Amino acid sequence: MSVGTGVLRAGLWPLSLLYGLVTERRNAAYDRGAAATHRLDVPVVSVGNLTVGGTGKTPLVVWLVERALAAGRRPGVLARGYGRAKGAALNDEGMLLAGRFPGLPQVQDPDRVAGGRRLIDRGDVDVVILDDGFQHRRLARDTDLVCVDAGAPFANGLLLPAGDMRERTRGLARASAVVLTRAGAVGDAERRSSIARVRAAAGRDLPVFVTDHRPFDLGVIGSPEIRPLSELSGQRVHLLSAIAKPAAFESMARVLGAEIVAHHVRRDHHVHAPAEVARVRARADADRALLVVTEKDAVKLGSEAEGALVLRIGLAFLGPEPQPAEVGL
Repeated sequence: MSVGTGVLRAGLWPLSLLYGLVTERRNAAYDRGAAATHRLDVPVVSVGNLTVGGTGKTPLVVWLVERALAAGRRPGVLARGYGRAKGAALNDEGMLLAGRFPGLPQVQDPDRVAGGRRLIDRGDVDVVILDDGFQHRRLARDTDLVCVDAGAPFANGLLLPAGDMRERTRGLARASAVVLTRAGAVGDAERRSSIARVRAAAGRDLPVFVTDHRPFDLGVIGSPEIRPLSELSGQRVHLLSAIAKPAAFESMARVLGAEIVAHHVRRDHHVHAPAEVARVRARADADRALLVVTEKDAVKLGSEAEGALVLRIGLAFLGPEPQPAEVGL
């Protein structure tokens, strides 16, 4: 940590104390029933985390939708819609889900209670998957799945705004299970340490499912074509991403054998303007390099990115895969 960063965090410390006090009082009100919760007419499976962004919630949501459909369920996805463009029905994660699952019922609304009611009023949903819902306690849920990054379980341990924690680690006591993500990037000892820290924070032998994010194929923007991952091996590439952890995207491309000439990093949920994409494409062409983007970004790119490759990833369990009942399905 740099001196400047340390000074900034020290200056924000009083605000973190206030944030922590407000958060704990709010949770205590829900715990004792003083704050009202609202239940939908179908089961709700929440996917959330303790830290701000980047723990891999979207791959878990994708996996849950896949398993729900395989089990004969009719899932719908409810989300706040953070980063959604003005007038749009869905943000980038929602558009990714729509691309993977055509016709999937989705509602995005900051008022998750009202949004959830609209979702089930459609009549074709028998289980709601609540994306980023762990701290949204106003909507009752039947299962709480919490994503924790294996390499940085609780980030720097500091609450917002000095750190990345949305609430104190003791909040894991509410979790039904933890999904340890990106565990392939750490050794066995670090995984065991992360699991022990999670269970110590929860105060019980909480179920922990160990996973990794694995690339599985390459899409092509503007085409239904699917290409094998081997096509990246030995290729010069320009990467374009607007995700919470761009380093993870870069690492995947490097492991697949790509020679990374440049990585054009934008803030998470950034909306790529056509002229901006055209400039990136021109730079890649000038370097005789392929343009490779994330699936989350691909859904926001227009004709300027046609032909660019899309690195698609999925959730892989490093151990037994949970049974549907273990994750609320």
